[in-house]
Amino acid sequence: MTRPPVNVSGELLQKGYVLLGKLVRGETSTIFDAQHEATRRRVALKVTAPEPPDDARMAGRLLTAWNVARGLRHPHVVTVLDAGRLSDGRGWLVMERLRGRDLQMELEEVCRLPAGRAVHIMRQVVVGLGVLHRRGAVHRGVAPRNIYLSSAGHFADHVKLIDLGRLAVGEDDPMRAHAPTGPFTLGTPLYLPPELARGETATPAADFYAVGAVLYHLLAGHPPFEDDEPVRLVAKHVNNAVPPLPGDLDLPDGLGELVMRCLAKEPSDRPGTANSVLASLDDCLMRVGALPVESSSPAPSLPALPPAGVAAEWTRFSDQLRRMIRGHFGRADNAPQPVIDALQWVTGARTTLDESMTTAERQRAATDTRARARIARRQALEQRIFDLDRSLRAAEAKLRESEHAVFQGVRARDRVDEDYRKALRNIEIAAGGVTLRAADLVPLLGQVRALLTRRAELEAKVGARREAEREVAESVALLMAERLEVLRAHADVELEEKDEGQRSEWLAARAADDVLAAQRAFENACLNLHLRCVELIDA
Repeated sequence: MTRPPVNVSGELLQKGYVLLGKLVRGETSTIFDAQHEATRRRVALKVTAPEPPDDARMAGRLLTAWNVARGLRHPHVVTVLDAGRLSDGRGWLVMERLRGRDLQMELEEVCRLPAGRAVHIMRQVVVGLGVLHRRGAVHRGVAPRNIYLSSAGHFADHVKLIDLGRLAVGEDDPMRAHAPTGPFTLGTPLYLPPELARGETATPAADFYAVGAVLYHLLAGHPPFEDDEPVRLVAKHVNNAVPPLPGDLDLPDGLGELVMRCLAKEPSDRPGTANSVLASLDDCLMRVGALPVESSSPAPSLPALPPAGVAAEWTRFSDQLRRMIRGHFGRADNAPQPVIDALQWVTGARTTLDESMTTAERQRAATDTRARARIARRQALEQRIFDLDRSLRAAEAKLRESEHAVFQGVRARDRVDEDYRKALRNIEIAAGGVTLRAADLVPLLGQVRALLTRRAELEAKVGARREAEREVAESVALLMAERLEVLRAHADVELEEKDEGQRSEWLAARAADDVLAAQRAFENACLNLHLRCVELIDA
């Protein structure tokens, strides 16, 4: 059934958002360029389409994204700012406005990426997935189109994981406050995990399969499976062995094995956690490119400068400089004092970076764990509100039926009372006659007795119906009282989100900023050491 049109821009304006134009229009949703009226902040605002397939579920996906990502401040996950429903039931979601382009566009231009760049990009994706997994969610949509290379990031290829509208949470209970997100049915099947193709429950292992498929594409220049027919393509993910990566690729040791482990058919055969994938990716980054051979040559070659922000590559860069110095002087202690000072600076900066990264990871994990508890409580409360609303609607309908039954009983009793009054009037008329015979009174009295009997029956029915009405009214009152209590508990969770949640997110964001500062300091120390090595070569 077609719903009456609503004034989308008007309703969103009431929420404080001014629509400026359309950014993307798809089959199931439209993304608008918008601005928050009070703060003047530019945002991206996603609204589900008026009549998409399974529109209630589409709106539910946006509300799930809002439930999971509200308050989240993370450098590699798109920031979700607000969400809600329009009067016609459609969902809307407000996100930060990103600048740059997605990885799909990059692949269309360059076909494949060098191993170091591919690992650097996917490492950030896995970091973002780890945050979602700790919050109890599975992304289910890892694909190049949902990996955004932000031009406003802190370094080249700064990744933002986008499209949180497919998140799966827990068992996806169909009795939740909004429609369940359901099985993965949207988007390209090029990176589809086999278990999701079979309609099984999504787990973090599903995201790791997609990570492996995307990484395969970045390295090989094509996805692991291709077919013009989506059904056959899905069947390949389920049944076919993954083709090996091309043999002519210059890959660091362990990277090919990691890709194949992520692409295992059985979820239990894939990496178990985001941290285990990160450890493997970091190890691969350290192995990208050949290390220079130690040599006593008077003019050793200097390693190339790594890109800003890639901690593992800067660590490898500093190790290469150390190896070069040892090869030149036999021992680092034999180097000139400026070189020794530079080496000590690098050591101290690297220690500070490692400590800040450990602290940030610990703070981020604690923040996500606390957020997961709030998400679970909010889901349970929203589900309870949904159940209560359904019970309340049923009870109110039953109350209306009871009220109608009482009304009908009272009307029937009133009709009997009217007939009773008429019967008494007839007796009165008969008694006032000139001649009064018992035979004349007997039928009139019989009629009165029958009416009184009928009235007693109706009175009993009215009483029973009033009692049923009272019981239903009491159940309605109890449901309303319980709903009020649940709403209060839900409000407490919302306050906790704004208080403890925002404070925790602020601490996590501050720790992430400290890591960036430590990374810059480490890069500065490495550049200083690089300068000392250049001076050695020039000398």
